[in-house]
Amino acid sequence: MSLRGGVTTPTHAISRPVVTSRSGAPPVALVFGLDTAAVRWTTLQLRGEGVVAVSLSPDLPAAAAASVCAAADCGVHLVSARHGMDGTFLEYWQLLAEAGKARLAAVLDLGPDSLDVNESAAIASRVLEEDVLPATLPLLDDDESVIGALDVATGQQWLADGGVQPPRDDFSEAVEMETNALYDAAAEHGTEPLEALHHGLLAVAVTLHPRTGAGLEWLAQHLPRRSVPAATTILGDDGADTVLITAGPDGFTLGTAMAVLGTRAGVVEVRSLAGIVDHTLLARIEPGHSAAAQARPRPETGSWLVDVG
Repeated sequence: MSLRGGVTTPTHAISRPVVTSRSGAPPVALVFGLDTAAVRWTTLQLRGEGVVAVSLSPDLPAAAAASVCAAADCGVHLVSARHGMDGTFLEYWQLLAEAGKARLAAVLDLGPDSLDVNESAAIASRVLEEDVLPATLPLLDDDESVIGALDVATGQQWLADGGVQPPRDDFSEAVEMETNALYDAAAEHGTEPLEALHHGLLAVAVTLHPRTGAGLEWLAQHLPRRSVPAATTILGDDGADTVLITAGPDGFTLGTAMAVLGTRAGVVEVRSLAGIVDHTLLARIEPGHSAAAQARPRPETGSWLVDVG
């Protein structure tokens, strides 16, 4: 389903604050999907919105995948509206579900001949083995280009240029079935749709259009608050020289650490830490916060780091 016509210059602009929890730590979002270019774009764009976004390859060992999913706050599975999806990333999705983390299927490749988010959500439901309900639908300009996303729960129109318009009666009537399904699913758990999403009680499909950026800001602003993981964890590889770290309950300091993954352990030296969102150099990251780090030897993704001074 898509919504056409009548979208005007936004009457209500919104600012773009860094997405944080009450503790000030940006949420950690795992981004994965078959289209590696789209995964990279989404990862970088979410970071620009203040989210600690981490791209995942499909071949993490089971122990590493479990560790990373436990340390994150949510997962974003990129889905092609044109080419569908398969079960390559099913394990990650199920690990996030078991850990009670938010799960979103972001539907890409939207266009005049592939605009049905409902159909993509139905395909995702079959592949991911749970109901995936549309939470946003594409808004189209007169030339059928995707210029925004309609929030099914609130009726608000989130435009790609950074504005939010209030609900329209005709749009609300058009998506009444999707709205009811979303609220009914949340009501089964005694809560509202957004809270149900944040607590991992339901999974949703959302609009995301890389060419225009439609749906990106809605996604960034609707991710769950940061939760503190059980251990300091290597989230992934962030380039030729760095890995991503998120700190456990005791925080993490530059220096010597023990890296543990499954039954393997080894000593690593963490030589530098830098903020992921603002790139500030740090001597220590506080509980729940994340940083890019240089470490030798390079610890494996999913390793738990024990600060040994």
